[in-house]
Amino acid sequence: MFTDTSRLLRLLSVAGLVGLLGCAAVFLAPSPQLPQPETPGRPRLVVLVAFDQMRGDYLERWQTLYAPDGGFRRLLDEGAWFQNCHLPYANTVTAAGHASMLTGCTPSQHGIVANEWFERSEGADVSSVQSSRYEQVPPPPATAALPGGQPRYASVSPDRLLAPTVGDVLKQETGGQAKVIGLSIKDRAAVLPAGHRTDACYWLDSSTGTFVTSTYFSARVHPWVAEFNRQQPKPSDQWFGKDWTHLRPDINYVRYSGVDDQPGESKGFLQGRTFPHPMTAGLKQPGKAYYSAMYNSPFGNELLLDLVKRAIDGEQLGSDDRADLLCVSFSCNDSVGHSWGPDSQEVLDVTLRADLIMRDLLNHLDSRVGRGRYLLLVTADHGVCPLPEVSRAQGREADRLSFSKLATEAADYLTVRFKQPEGSVRWFEGTGHPPFFYLNRAVLTALKLDQAEVEQTLARWLQSQTGIQRAYTRKELEGPRPPEEDERVWKTFYAPRCGEVTVILKPYYIWEMPFEGGTTHGSPHRYDTHVPLVVFGAGVKPGARPEPVSSQSIAAIFAQALRIRQPEKSEGKVPPGLWPE
Repeated sequence: MFTDTSRLLRLLSVAGLVGLLGCAAVFLAPSPQLPQPETPGRPRLVVLVAFDQMRGDYLERWQTLYAPDGGFRRLLDEGAWFQNCHLPYANTVTAAGHASMLTGCTPSQHGIVANEWFERSEGADVSSVQSSRYEQVPPPPATAALPGGQPRYASVSPDRLLAPTVGDVLKQETGGQAKVIGLSIKDRAAVLPAGHRTDACYWLDSSTGTFVTSTYFSARVHPWVAEFNRQQPKPSDQWFGKDWTHLRPDINYVRYSGVDDQPGESKGFLQGRTFPHPMTAGLKQPGKAYYSAMYNSPFGNELLLDLVKRAIDGEQLGSDDRADLLCVSFSCNDSVGHSWGPDSQEVLDVTLRADLIMRDLLNHLDSRVGRGRYLLLVTADHGVCPLPEVSRAQGREADRLSFSKLATEAADYLTVRFKQPEGSVRWFEGTGHPPFFYLNRAVLTALKLDQAEVEQTLARWLQSQTGIQRAYTRKELEGPRPPEEDERVWKTFYAPRCGEVTVILKPYYIWEMPFEGGTTHGSPHRYDTHVPLVVFGAGVKPGARPEPVSSQSIAAIFAQALRIRQPEKSEGKVPPGLWPE
């Protein structure tokens, strides 16, 4: 691990000073104070709970199956349930979803356009939170050392997030007294909602099965995390050698989801396509493949819940009149949905188990913070597309497309169209990041080709291909605001990070996954944009609300509840009638 002295030297480097000054200018500059209606009973703690890939229709679809003493039934009975909440942008993926929640803006403003993209300023593929300036804490047990014997473990930070969050504003307006915590299995899901001024931010290291942070946040782990990590047996190992079986053998899973082996399902991490699912990943003792299998099951959510409770207790969140913010993202629903699809018994089962997780979390908040003294909001970062094989069986046009194959064919077409020798031109940069095609600008310049013409040529060809609904050029998206039907694509576009052509697939078409079978998300279609939005506690007026709302309302709701100004780039509004008159 780096010493405190080396960390200080890094922060005092020219790059560090520029970054710090940039953050001060962007995130600490005051923005106009918006008039805020009075909110009954300012909560002591505000909690964001995201279930990754829990599509908006799941709450209603399986409402009768939730336990009488479970969490979802209590939320729906006592909270404000917005049944028609949608994401307002096109590239509906995890990083964009989590970045949008508490900034209150879209990728065109906060800059998190995808999970990974080609960063032209660095000439490399990057992830949404990766940073070479910081190290993992604690470091992996075995890694190569830099010259001089000093180890380096690249980690993450929120530096690529270009908009402030509710947590950033809360820290500023309370003089740093409020606590802001971010927790998840995924690093990006822990980092992006909480923001730039987080007191504690942790995610799971899939190589060790322990929770880690980055030197951006802290030089050492908090005591409550250290205690959790050093338990024996290790908390993450408790499911090794066991099977994932149906939670509710008393109900007919086929009736509420489908048969237990549908065409197009994947086998997970040697878990098979049908129940029971073994939890060893073919190992004789816990290791990386097992921790991936745990993530691809409901058990990773249970592990995270344990850590969340320890955070509430260890940080004494909501223990006084100072308002704190806790951001929690349960990631396992996403992995399960990718593997077996939204109409599977596995997704039904992980959702029923999520109901019990919410029950336990609400009970813990009741006992530690007090009923009516906290505000909790449940949502998701995106939905998911049905398995193409299931869609075809229902009479829909659907299929899987290979992005790499399409890019190769596109390059061959451009070679012929612009009369270049075969194999002589590298038309695209990066390793491939759908839905973006990054043209090699240096090549275009060397060949004296007009970039706008190449963009338009490529877009026309792409639109003629099977499964492609529309291809947008950079010139189009940099122009005036488009018609409403294209607005979601426009709200995804941040020029420095997007490609020259952005592709939208037809409904029920998906890009192939890196493993056989499964499904994904990332489109502007309703099955991908529909997410839950339930607001519970601290004076909320209960009831189901069918009117359309945007997920951008989340930041506005939190800001109003906390009686702070909305983040600088926030575009959302509080839905009318959320609080009693």
